[in-house]
Parts: sequence; C-alpha cells; structure tokens
Amino acid sequence: MVEDFAAAIAVWQPFYNLAGSAAFTLAGLIFVAVSINIGMVALTREQGDLVQFARQTLGSFLAIMIISLVFMIPGQDRYGTGLPLLSIGVLMMWRAAKLWKKFEFESKEQRFLDNALFRSELLVPNTVCYAVLIFISVELLYGNTDYLGWMTLVIIWLLAAGSLSSWFLMLSIAKLAHGDKANG
Repeated sequence: MVEDFAAAIAVWQPFYNLAGSAAFTLAGLIFVAVSINIGMVALTREQGDLVQFARQTLGSFLAIMIISLVFMIPGQDRYGTGLPLLSIGVLMMWRAAKLWKKFEFESKEQRFLDNALFRSELLVPNTVCYAVLIFISVELLYGNTDYLGWMTLVIIWLLAAGSLSSWFLMLSIAKLAHGDKANG
C-alpha cells in the first residue's frame, strides 16, 4: 500500500517540478516589481489593500512552491504528503478568511484597489483553491489518491490568479507612482 501511494505521488513529480519553477519565477518578479517601486508601496499603509494584495499574491506563490516541494520528496507516504498539504490549506484559508473579513466587513479606509477586483482576482480563487486543497489533503491522509488530479485545478488556478494579481499589482503601483509624480 505504501509503495502504491508513493508511486501515485511520483507520477505527478514532473507537473510539480514545472509548477514550482513557475511559482518561484513569478514570486521573483513580484519582489522585483515591489523593490523597484518600494517608495510607492511604502506610502500605503502596512495594513492597506495594496500591501495585503501583494502579501496574499506572494503567499499563493509560496504555497505552490511548498506544495511542489512536498510532491518532489521521494518515497512520500500519506502522512508526509497529507499533513503538510493540510497545514498549507488551513493556514492559507485562514489568511483568506481574514482578508474577506477585513475588506468586506471592516474598515473602509482609502482603497487603492477596487473591492470587486480584490474579490474576483484574489479572494474567490484562493478560497476555492484552499478549500479543495484541504479536501484533497484529508483524502490523502486516509490513503486515497483518487483526487490527486484535482490538484491540477488548485495549482493552475492559483498560478493563473497569481499571475493576473501580479499584473494588477504592478499596474496599481504604476498608477500610484504616476499620480504621485503628477501631484508632486
């Protein structure tokens, strides 16, 4: 049974190698974009939507990186795979829930991002993906590998949403910088 589980995981290693590489690359691009415009980002409040958007986007890429690394470990058993995935899913779902609460129900401080954009490009995809990840990780803890194919939904959607979020983040920073130059 352990060999069957490890074999089922090993089949997915090329996919996770590619997904992890993409996530590492995109996370690097976020660092570059934010670093180039660090003055503009620093003007926004630490808890403001622009900083939170960047954190959550980077967090999604970090989650993909860690998920990919978990799947790349040779000879994984159900606990070695299921527990890290469950931890990632619960942690990231908790972060998404905090953002839902903050941006939907709490303070209405000055926003640099449209609520609908924040919701559709980041919160909805993250919530769905991490709920599916939690489900799959629980199934893996029971030794059920039937839902491993669903991980493609999680990874591809997080990569796509993260890529779009990165683009919107860079555009928002550029608009903020342009507005600051026009006013200064």
